[in-house]
Order: sequence, then structure tokens, then C-alpha cells
Amino acid sequence: MKRKMLAARLDLADKISEISSRKGTLYDYVNEILEQAIRAEEIGLSLKTVLDDRWAVKAMKDAGFILVPEKIIYDLAEAAYKRVGKEKMSMLWHETGQWYGHYYGDLKKLEAAVKSCFWDVSEFRILEEKETVVLTCLSSKFSATYTELFSKFLEGALNALGFNLNKSEVSKGIINLRFVKPLDK
Repeated sequence: MKRKMLAARLDLADKISEISSRKGTLYDYVNEILEQAIRAEEIGLSLKTVLDDRWAVKAMKDAGFILVPEKIIYDLAEAAYKRVGKEKMSMLWHETGQWYGHYYGDLKKLEAAVKSCFWDVSEFRILEEKETVVLTCLSSKFSATYTELFSKFLEGALNALGFNLNKSEVSKGIINLRFVKPLDK
């Protein structure tokens, strides 16, 4: 089999050499890396995207998420809302959001997690300006009930990060929340 030399930064080559010494040969390890990079490119992804997505899945699993078909979660939310009531369900979603707000710990991590975890959200952004935060979430798949409950989840998450809801506009599939951070006393 023919071989070809590839150039790499010294620090990267040293790290690969160190890792490969635990896994077998440098030759085999570098070939495995190259095969996987090619495989990712062939399906239209970069190796970085594949690894970032895998990290997101691991982070979701570590945070307590499970994969549930969206129809099931939407129907369960509707049924529970009708059976248990608006107040209890809103409180549950708010408390769960608080837990996740504490878990992720800051706005950027929370935003990245929502974008990665909630595949049914078509647009999600958090804009922070001085002591104000504006959160926008859009999904054509959300029912009115699910939109309301998800807004409570997001409100809880931002409350956990120290922000207080100032203005709320919630309608089927559209969540616009404005928060303020209380001034330190």
C-alpha cells in the first residue's frame, strides 16, 4: 500500500501521537481520523459539525432529556393541560425551566442548548442589551397550549439566571419575552 506524508502543526501532531500510543499505531489512528472526516464530508457535514452535534446530544442526555416523538409530547401536553389544569402545568414547566436555567448557568449556554435540543423550534434567539434581555422563539408546530407552556419553561430558565419577566407576548407558535435584570442593591 502506498503512503503519503501529510504536514501538521507540531502541537497537533504531538497530541495525535500521544493519543495513538494508547489506541494502537499512529498510522492506524491517523487513517481512522481521515476516514471519518471523509465520511462526514460525503454526507454534507464537516467533522466539526458532527462532533458539535454529538456533544449536544451528550449534553442533553446528561441534563436529563429523552427523545420523544413530537406528536406524543404535544398530545400529552394538551391532555395534561386539560386534565391537571393551566396553573399546575404552568408551574411544572416554569419549575423545570428554572432547573435547566441553573443547569446551563448562562444565557449563551442556554441559547445553544435550546437551539440544539428543541428541533421543533424554527427560530430561537436571546438578545442581551445592558440590563434587558429579549427572547424570541418561533415554531409553526406548536399548539396554543404548548406555546404557552414552553413560554413558562423559558421564563423559568431566565428567572433562574437572575432575570425578571417584564413583558410577555405569547400566541400560537410565537413567544416574545422581555426580561430585566434587577439592579444590585
